Amino acid sequence: MSAGEMMSERTQRRLVPDWMSPSAERLQSKITSLEVSLNEFEARQLTDEQKRVVGICKVYLGRAHDLLDRPAFGPKFPFLSHKHPHLVWELLHRVDEQLILLMTPEEFAGKAVEIKTAFDLNITEEKSRADWIGPKGRLIGVIDRVNNGNATPADHATAKDALQQVNEQMDRSFWQLSANTLTSLWSAMILGLLLVLAWCLHDGNALHGLAQGGLEAHSKTLLVLGLMGAYVSNVLTREDFLYVRGGPFFRYFLLHLLAKPLMGAFAALFVFVLEKSKLLFAIVTPDGSAGHAAASQLITINVGTADAGYVYAALAVASGFGADKLLRSTFDNVLKRLEQRAEKTKDSAGN
Repeated sequence: MSAGEMMSERTQRRLVPDWMSPSAERLQSKITSLEVSLNEFEARQLTDEQKRVVGICKVYLGRAHDLLDRPAFGPKFPFLSHKHPHLVWELLHRVDEQLILLMTPEEFAGKAVEIKTAFDLNITEEKSRADWIGPKGRLIGVIDRVNNGNATPADHATAKDALQQVNEQMDRSFWQLSANTLTSLWSAMILGLLLVLAWCLHDGNALHGLAQGGLEAHSKTLLVLGLMGAYVSNVLTREDFLYVRGGPFFRYFLLHLLAKPLMGAFAALFVFVLEKSKLLFAIVTPDGSAGHAAASQLITINVGTADAGYVYAALAVASGFGADKLLRSTFDNVLKRLEQRAEKTKDSAGN
C-alpha cells in the first residue's frame, strides 16, 4: 500500500474529535506532514534498501494512528485516556529519523545543519556535545563532507543517530513535564478535598488549641496539616522524574501522591512531639503556657499567647512541605542531643 492510499484509508476512519486540544491537533498535523513526505519519497526511483525504509516508516505511522485514533472516554476513568500521545511522538520521531536515509544530497545538506542546531539547543551533556558537535565531532565531519560533495550513506546513518539523540532528549523532557503536571493536578485536587473536609468538620478551636494538650488530643489535626503541606509541595515543586524505559509509571506517581504525603503527615507529628520534648527547640509565650524554655535549648521561638496555636499549625504545614529534607537533618540532631544528655547524666552519676 502506498503512502497516499494509507492516508486515504486513515481519512475514511471515524476520528474521535479532540475539543480544545492543541496537542492532538499538532500530532495530526505532524502525521499528515510525514505521510505527505513519505508519499513524495515513494514516488521516486528507490533502491531495495530505501523501499525497506519506506516500509518501516509505514509501520511506525500505522502504529501512531492506532494509538491516536482511540476514544477519549471508555470503561476506564476518563483521566486515563486510551490514547498515548507520548508514545505517538516517539513513533513519529522514528519516522523523522528514517526519512534521512531517503534524502537526496541537496536535501541532506540542509537537514544536517538543522540537526546540528537542534543538537546544540537540546543536548547539554559535555561529553556528548564534544563527541558530536565539537571541533572534531562526528556531526561536524558529516557537514564538512556534505559541503565538499563527498557525503556517503554512512553519513546519512550518522546524522540519523544524532537526530535520534535529540529526539530522545525532547521526548524525555516532555514526558517529565507531563508527569509533573499530572502530579500537580492530582495533588491540587486532593488538597482541595482536604480543605473542604477541614472546613466541614473543623472544630472552631482546633488550631488555637494546639498550644494546649498533647499528641493524643491533636493527632488528627496535625495529620491533616502535614498532608496539606505535602500536597502543596507537590503543586509548587518540579521533580526530575526517573525516565525508565519499561518502568511502571504508577510507581513514581504513587511516590508523590501517597508515600511523600504520608511522610509529611509523620513529619508534622514528629515536629510536634519534638517541641513538646524540648530537645531541639521550644515555643515560648509570655505566660509560659505553651512550653517552658530552658537556657540549654538550641532554638527558642517567642510568640504571643494568643498566637501559639497558629505557630504550631504553621510548623505542621511546613514540616509536611519539606518532610524529606527536614526529617533527615532533624533525626541527626535529635540523636546528637540525646547523646549529649546521656553523657551529662553519666558524668553526674560518676560525681
